Amino acid sequence: MKVLLAKSAGFCFGVKRAVDMAFDTDATKTTYTLGHIIHNEAVINKLHNKGIHSVEELDNIPMDQVIIRAHGVPEDVYKEANDKAIHVVDATCPYVTKIHKLVNRHERDGYKIILIGDAKHPEIIGINGWTKEGCIILKNIDELDLSKLSKEERYFVVSQTTYKKAVVDEIVNTLEQAGYDIKFTNTICSATSERQDEAREIAGQVDAMVVIGSRLSSNTQKLYEICQSICPNTHCIDDASMLEKEWFDGVEEVGVTAGASTPSDVINEVLTKLEQI
Repeated sequence: MKVLLAKSAGFCFGVKRAVDMAFDTDATKTTYTLGHIIHNEAVINKLHNKGIHSVEELDNIPMDQVIIRAHGVPEDVYKEANDKAIHVVDATCPYVTKIHKLVNRHERDGYKIILIGDAKHPEIIGINGWTKEGCIILKNIDELDLSKLSKEERYFVVSQTTYKKAVVDEIVNTLEQAGYDIKFTNTICSATSERQDEAREIAGQVDAMVVIGSRLSSNTQKLYEICQSICPNTHCIDDASMLEKEWFDGVEEVGVTAGASTPSDVINEVLTKLEQI
């Protein structure tokens, strides 16, 4: 069975940067990450062994420093850390930081902010927290209620960096065609676009597809949805232990891609096991 690996599989720039910053942090100080640094148990366990654990908020936990993960956080978290004299190691992805600045500036310039993404995703929660009035958050076209918008207002539109381009385009096109005054900035990370495009291309060439990454990871889930829509024999796994031999009965070629939080050693273990099937 031939195995075709996506060149874009694995850590993206922002995740690698955040992980490197976490491991380079002085662990002699009491240190926590605000939320898990990435959606990968192996990396989280290595940080635990280094003495770095995760918390969901800064309340009532004595610490010297806190690591902000790649997803970013609302502006008030920085103020809270400062008030508590907690040193901040800011591992927010620079692409996400750019969105924070964009929504903050455009709101001050009089725009209402439309944010396309999953309202429960930490990146979206963080972006929303850089506005005073809050964003209009849309997960998909079904959540767009034009009757609640005004043609007297100006709208600035951005999205979650890991979102599906097709969903973003559909919402933006609908707003434009309906005659609303919008300014759109494409904030989908180029690595996300490349990863999704490559997954789509490979899925169309193979008999089976394996997507490596946590189901908790937004970009992994999007990859799975894209691949499964093209190649029904698509499977999402955390690691090599989840591979099932019967998935590949009669399969001559299998494609492999991985989410942005998947370490290279996990990918290599999957490739090794696939080559043995």
